[in-house]
Amino acid sequence: MRLLLSASLVATLLAVAPAGAQERRQFGEHLFLENVPQSVLYDGQAVAGHMRTRNSYSVRGWTHDGSALLFSYRGDLYRRSSVNADYVPVLDLPNFSLSSARPVSVCGRDGYVFTSDQDGDEYSAVYLTDGRSFDADKISPGRSRNVSLIVSDARDRVAYASAEAGTGVWQLITQKSCAGEPAQILYTGKAPFYPDDFSPDGRHMLAKGPSRNGARLSEIDLETGVEEVILQSDEDVRNAVYSADGRYIFFTSNAYSNFIELMRLDRETGELIPVLSDVGYDIDEIAVSPDRSRMAVSYNRLGLSMIVVIDMNELKLIAGPSEKSLGVVAGMQFSPDGEKLAMRISQPEVPWRSGLYDYRKDSFEVWTGGFAPNQAITSLVPELTTYPTFDMDGDAPRRIPLLAYRPSTASAEKPAPVVIFAHGGPESQSRPSFSRFYHYIVTELGIAVLRPNIRGSDGYGKAFERLDETTKREDAIRDIGALLDWIREQPDLDESRVVIAGGSYGGYVSLGSLVAYSDRLKGGISRFGVADFASFMANTEPYRVDNRRREYGDERDPEIAAFFQRISPMQNADRITVPVLFIQGGNDPRVPQQQSEDMIAAIRANGVRVSYVLATDEGHGFEKSENSRISDGAQIAFLREMLLQ
Repeated sequence: MRLLLSASLVATLLAVAPAGAQERRQFGEHLFLENVPQSVLYDGQAVAGHMRTRNSYSVRGWTHDGSALLFSYRGDLYRRSSVNADYVPVLDLPNFSLSSARPVSVCGRDGYVFTSDQDGDEYSAVYLTDGRSFDADKISPGRSRNVSLIVSDARDRVAYASAEAGTGVWQLITQKSCAGEPAQILYTGKAPFYPDDFSPDGRHMLAKGPSRNGARLSEIDLETGVEEVILQSDEDVRNAVYSADGRYIFFTSNAYSNFIELMRLDRETGELIPVLSDVGYDIDEIAVSPDRSRMAVSYNRLGLSMIVVIDMNELKLIAGPSEKSLGVVAGMQFSPDGEKLAMRISQPEVPWRSGLYDYRKDSFEVWTGGFAPNQAITSLVPELTTYPTFDMDGDAPRRIPLLAYRPSTASAEKPAPVVIFAHGGPESQSRPSFSRFYHYIVTELGIAVLRPNIRGSDGYGKAFERLDETTKREDAIRDIGALLDWIREQPDLDESRVVIAGGSYGGYVSLGSLVAYSDRLKGGISRFGVADFASFMANTEPYRVDNRRREYGDERDPEIAAFFQRISPMQNADRITVPVLFIQGGNDPRVPQQQSEDMIAAIRANGVRVSYVLATDEGHGFEKSENSRISDGAQIAFLREMLLQ
């Protein structure tokens, strides 16, 4: 048997306390477990070894001269000149978890700019390296969160949004890509202001952020620092880029329809026209060719990606959309000649792969990823369906999108138990990309997996996304109740054996569903979930507070404070009567550890069994392999006990 965990951790795990105990046991330096059975070790190993995949090198773009693709793997950066060539190390920086790496001119030499945080704390600093040594220079201020990193066309300047730890104050910063060069602070305020694009001549920059009544898109003169608001909208303004001559600004927004569309603004005349509109799907992302003559647009079609490429000068369609979706696409970047797109793709039956998409031929050349050689593949494709919920959408019952993974063994004679996974966000979406974890649950345990996109999910238009805002939060939990009704009507699913699970906001959905439907559930799993909205707003990192107030409501308003008191799982813990598993990162800046620990104490006070996995070196999600295996193993052991015994 291949050893997937360190020998010391294995030895300690075999001494785990029995299920009824509440003693916290330490395993290694950073991992703590309570009421977790010995099988967690073997279950974690089984998931990690299930449907083995190739090393997940992720394409990140192109080298300086465009002769090779850049790939990241486990925090390091590599280049590869062809699909059969070796991976050549470009950056191997000890103690860095490299992300957002981009080619840049570092003091006149070809180098890279990248961001890195520590143990998932999300305070990602900006670093420069010339790529010729193991040294990197930190250029971002103090201990701060730095996001939306962009590089100028000349590659001699970078920009990013920065929030200093504990302050809730954001800055928009630009500086020359050379250590020691002074930073130019273009904005300071409580709301983030994100850079989007440098003008081709490097004299201006586009930036976007919230305004009092919605959002604004601004152009900033980099010489004077003067901001000119060029677009004020009641709705979101998203990706914004300049045309090659700098006259036009292309941007995506849902200000003009229910869906995110592509618009073009003429800076000289002020004329605003739709470029891609009335499609009926949201735009996920855009990519612009190096010469700014072409734009690739990825649409979200019921969770799958649909790509079109347009001529930015003539506003004509060059390619797409394809009759058949590639899958779920991420990280599109044009080749230097603009003829292909580097990207990552996952399909329901195939793990993430990186390669080149020839959009004219509608063909994808795989460079890395996918299944390991000689891996036997068990087919599992989710059904993309909907189910009716409690309210109306016009004259018809509102329907909630659902990904349903059914085991082949399920039948009316032998209905399958069910686990419901609620996604985070809530402005997120369960999409049909490959998941080893879900695949294992369905094919090895015979448990059906249901992944609903309850109200508040994105990808279905702004009207659907706003159905759960502020005082309508309980309606999202009622969508789970409607799903339990739907399960009852499925002859091959067992309504008497159902577990609810979720992470982050999905953790709140899980806990809220346990409050409302403990009589219909066998148990629940909360991974770093919100348990009490008032204490969450008081203790989440300050840079997130304004954003969360726009979604959840302003806790300083007495009416909202009373609403939080009424709906928070913490205030209703006595209504949870079935076992719960909590998983938490000690460095989580979004949902602090105390959210889980307070909820654990409240549930245990009622005599209900609680299990707990705590990793003090993780943040909002588990990234380290040993911790992830224990987390996966704990969930598998919980599902087996709740649903199969």
